[in-house]
Order: sequence, then structure tokens, then C-alpha cells
Amino acid sequence: MTDASRLSWQLLMVGPGIDRITPDIQDRLASLLDLLPTTATINVQTDAGYVTVSRDWPSHRMETVDSLVDAIAAAPGIIHISVPEEGGSADE
Repeated sequence: MTDASRLSWQLLMVGPGIDRITPDIQDRLASLLDLLPTTATINVQTDAGYVTVSRDWPSHRMETVDSLVDAIAAAPGIIHISVPEEGGSADE
């Protein structure tokens, strides 16, 4: 299974069926999201209702992204960098 301590994100689960998602299933869901980086959400239907599963990053993540983009944009020979954002795209 996926070693959660090496992930830059944590599992975010929302929905009335959340009590049906055991730690083992959480590990498997994290592995799926790790193996499928373009998948934004996984929907799980339980006998108690749905659960929407996604990644949740620490709040400082975008500050780190901005810092990295700025450093790359400032490098000699770099004319432009475009990095897709969640829900859109950003240009530097």
C-alpha cells in the first residue's frame, strides 16, 4: 500500500457514508489517488450513503508553488513558464 507519510497530501473524505470507510479502505483509496494523479475525486457509494474522496494539501502548498515558479521564471534563459492551477491555469 501507499506510505501516507511520503505523500504531499492527505485524504479528504466527505459524505454520510464516511463511517463505512475503514483505515484499510482509506489506505487503498490513497493508493488509488497516488497511482492516478489526474483523478480529482473518487466517489464511493456505501449502504449508509455516498463518500466523496479527494486530496487535501497543506495550506502552505500554494506559497511553495508560487516560490518555485518565481525562481524558475527568474532563471537566465527562461522567457515564460505556465503552470496549470486547480480549476484553471496561471501564467508567470
